[in-house]
Amino acid sequence: MADSILIQAMAPDVINQSWRRLRNEHTPWSLTVTRDQLQQHLLKHILECREQVLQGKYRPSALRQFPMLKPDGKKRVLSAQFLRDKLVQRSLLTVLEPKAEAIFHEDSFGYRPRRGVDLAIKKVYERIRVGQHWLVDADIKKFFDTIPYKQLMKVLKAFINDSSTMKLVEMWLKQGAHCSSLLGQRRGISQGAILSPIFCNIYLNQFDTRLSNANIPFVRFADDFLLFATNKSDAEKAKGYAQKQLEALGLELHPDKTRIVKSSPAVKFLGRPLLKV
Repeated sequence: MADSILIQAMAPDVINQSWRRLRNEHTPWSLTVTRDQLQQHLLKHILECREQVLQGKYRPSALRQFPMLKPDGKKRVLSAQFLRDKLVQRSLLTVLEPKAEAIFHEDSFGYRPRRGVDLAIKKVYERIRVGQHWLVDADIKKFFDTIPYKQLMKVLKAFINDSSTMKLVEMWLKQGAHCSSLLGQRRGISQGAILSPIFCNIYLNQFDTRLSNANIPFVRFADDFLLFATNKSDAEKAKGYAQKQLEALGLELHPDKTRIVKSSPAVKFLGRPLLKV
């Protein structure tokens, strides 16, 4: 029988690999342990954290929150984890990432290893060159703030399939969730948590699959995506289909950032100008 996900994540070599990626950060270890104090007793604190996770006694520290002014003048609250919580999440990510990569769609590019803007734009150019030059240039409205908690938990539970890991995931997700009204559904995921990007992709993978099954070409980078068509009519149909599928996931297209347009250098995706038809 294979080791549980947490046992794999807390393996010494995985923790060591995770620490090597975090060791240059100046973030405090926890509410009560500064970065300098951690360095004086590094092995002790890491081993204590590991034992807490394996014994089911680990509890995440409260997130540190920082308001950030957006270009439109509105405020966005960014959340930052303590180093102890980053270490646990980074180790868990090491185990979950290969499992997730095995199911992710090839036309999803954001927050994935050995992928990025350059590869996404290369795929966009390929599609435009073969005549798919009508675009639905789309954005999911406030994705990280509005992703439905219950639906996300259901998807993650099926994907992770490990009860002890899900107890941790549930604690982390509750930190970033909020209710928009007294009786409203709990929504949102913490921006700034190490596991949030992969959770984003796991949730939106079902959206990718539905687009693919409907033969709608796309390129998605996190909550920004392009749909491709050879004519305006098909682009309009693709937009309607995508909108319907997102609504089924408790999400919506951003009305001010979604449009149907023909490819041209005046149209930018991920900051890059697109090809002239």
